[in-house]
Amino acid sequence: MRILIVDDHELFRAGLALLLRESFPNVELLHASTLSQGVKHALGELLNIVFLDLDLPDGHGCGALAKLKESRPSLPVIVISADESLQTISRCIELRAMGYVPKSSPPGALHAAISAVLAGGVFLPANSIASIRRDMGTDEAPVSERRDTQLSGNSAMSNASELGLTPREFETLAWLVRGLPSKAIALRMGLEDITVRKYLSHLLAHFNLRRRTELIVMLADKGIKLGVPPVTDPESDRSLSAVAQQRTD
Repeated sequence: MRILIVDDHELFRAGLALLLRESFPNVELLHASTLSQGVKHALGELLNIVFLDLDLPDGHGCGALAKLKESRPSLPVIVISADESLQTISRCIELRAMGYVPKSSPPGALHAAISAVLAGGVFLPANSIASIRRDMGTDEAPVSERRDTQLSGNSAMSNASELGLTPREFETLAWLVRGLPSKAIALRMGLEDITVRKYLSHLLAHFNLRRRTELIVMLADKGIKLGVPPVTDPESDRSLSAVAQQRTD
């Protein structure tokens, strides 16, 4: 597994690296102290995931996330930030972050968050999920959730049948969580865009939701894990980057 940590505080990078190596002894870590260095690594390296700080010398706030995702749309990004505002967390979800971990999290919580996201789950601060759901109007657990996805305390990865999905719907969901728009998912899966949009509609209907952001928050709330993000290739992301600029979903 290859992971990139983008943060300008060397001590924090060292601490995060220690936690990662405790969970994944064979992990290969790359470090960057600026956004430009992080983008350079992202454009030239095979990576599984990126941990990104939002407050960098040459990139601040959600713009840093947007620039990194623009360069590597298929590369999952987990934001780790001192900013715990609901507005910033919600915006990062909209910008297709795979999760958000406050820097104030104690080591145990941070360890749990890392384990969750590296297993293909979505991690959001527990005290923020309820507020985000209220803002989106999804306070009540959808019927399909209650019936099929009571996996909050389950550390095992989910599969298509457990979630009541077809294999293709499950694959679409996994790419959606990792931050790809529908056009890029279609390219990645070798399908027509209209087919992927049909899968997305089925997913939202299945979980009784309206938007991708609601789906991401639901997965975080239920602790659903979709499998270790695969290594993504910067070469293949060049074409994905082009279609990502045209996204309408």
